[in-house]
Amino acid sequence: MSQRKRAAAAQPMAPRPRVGAERGTFRMGNSRIRRVGTGGWYWSDAYHWMLTLSWPRFFALVGALYLFTNLLFAAAFYAVPGSVANARPDSFLDVVFFSIETLATVGYGYMNPGSTYGHLVASAEILLGMVEVAAVTGLLFARFSRPTSRILFSDFAVITPFNGVPTLMLRAGNERSNLIIEASVRASLVRRETTLEGQLFTRFYDLTLERDQTGVFALSWTIMHPIDQASPLWGKTQQDLHDDGVTLSVAISGMDDTLNDFVHARQSYAAEHIFFAHHFADILSDKVEGDVRILDFGKFHDIIPDGSDATGVPGAVAHPG
Repeated sequence: MSQRKRAAAAQPMAPRPRVGAERGTFRMGNSRIRRVGTGGWYWSDAYHWMLTLSWPRFFALVGALYLFTNLLFAAAFYAVPGSVANARPDSFLDVVFFSIETLATVGYGYMNPGSTYGHLVASAEILLGMVEVAAVTGLLFARFSRPTSRILFSDFAVITPFNGVPTLMLRAGNERSNLIIEASVRASLVRRETTLEGQLFTRFYDLTLERDQTGVFALSWTIMHPIDQASPLWGKTQQDLHDDGVTLSVAISGMDDTLNDFVHARQSYAAEHIFFAHHFADILSDKVEGDVRILDFGKFHDIIPDGSDATGVPGAVAHPG
């Protein structure tokens, strides 16, 4: 069994948190939030919605629109006999192919509009076809040109002593062979609290990081939050994190030197994904192959028990079990 699997077996695990796993919901840690009571559909949202579709759904939508348009105009031609010259009588397939040729403005010359009505329907189809082609072309360009990153986050976060100070750590890595310039990171802790008035309140705490900026993000980055008395994690145990519904949210942004544009990535961790008394496996080899050192992303998510205190956080009382 791998180190990663041994560590994961030490505590019950929930599925890895994902953002936007379900359409219409926002996932943060183990919480899924659905917006209700908002305004209705706005046509201006259609562009944004199409940009957020996955590629298979996007092409399925384009294919369905193409098929619907051709069948709609084919039915219009078929409804009035003689609309398409040289089409076989009562042949719906012929008018479908004529509709395809008209929408694409191909015009092979064998079949053509056979009446004023046919010319009017063909003109409307050509106009609509030009609009659809322009819209799909624009959407394709926007989807391909949209800057994206391949920033990888570790599956888990750990709390372990670092230079004698209990520290929250997580890993980020750049999976592309390029640079992210002037990268910055922000981390927040979200937890439920009860006010003096007895109201349940969700609070966000910005975490102070050991280093929140780097001039060049090329390989990997261990993001660290020292847990001192000013930290919202001071004196907390694993059970406290569960009871408070804690979620750790992390966001990295910077300038991609290839795209010459701003890119960002984010990840969230539920309490089940924060391991006490563990540290990350080393992924940078000490051995050199020629003049090349090895950065092993196969160990990127591996965590190892370090034998430190059960909590690793001063002031915390270990819960049995």
